[in-house]
Amino acid sequence: MNRTDTLDLVHVLTRTHKTTIEHDDGTRTYVDELSLLEQLRDAFTGKGSGNVGNQTSAPISTNAFDLWQEIAKTTLNHWPGYGRPHLARTPLPQRIQQWAAVAVNSNNPEDEKTLNKYVTRWIREIQSLFEPSIDLAAPCPECGESFLWRYDGVENVKKRCLTYNQHRATCISCGQTWEGKASMVNLARIINDNQPINGAPTHTTQTE
Repeated sequence: MNRTDTLDLVHVLTRTHKTTIEHDDGTRTYVDELSLLEQLRDAFTGKGSGNVGNQTSAPISTNAFDLWQEIAKTTLNHWPGYGRPHLARTPLPQRIQQWAAVAVNSNNPEDEKTLNKYVTRWIREIQSLFEPSIDLAAPCPECGESFLWRYDGVENVKKRCLTYNQHRATCISCGQTWEGKASMVNLARIINDNQPINGAPTHTTQTE
């Protein structure tokens, strides 16, 4: 972890940034993407623009609001403007940027480590709200669990523990994450008889 990595994560979370769309013919298009925080807010306010707003549904809205509240509460505890009434109306993205400005220049390396930990997890959870995931019909290599009961806002439902999307594979039971293609290839070798995790692997089912 270094200062640039942390600031890049904060940039993606709080500011409009460039992203790459890869087409079936192998070409790439570079486009501007709204900050992940703005996409998260749009998901529960109904003010979305583009595909993100059009895909908003009640479960996503509820989950998005809960995550927004968690981010706001955690940020408040680390924000340098906390306790200053004249700064109380500072928007959440700016609060995180101000927290980052202090943390990455701190003499205590734990300050940046804490910021990086939170921002990395928030980015992962926001992306997961908008991307379909694939259930892997195999036990987690770390904790050994295959299923978990979770409340979906209406009732308890039985869910498979291992899921993946284009960014990562995750166990929702123990929280273990395999980040990036190389890590997911290693996971595939363990659970899928050396078949890669792409397309329609042998032991998968599609979920919303």
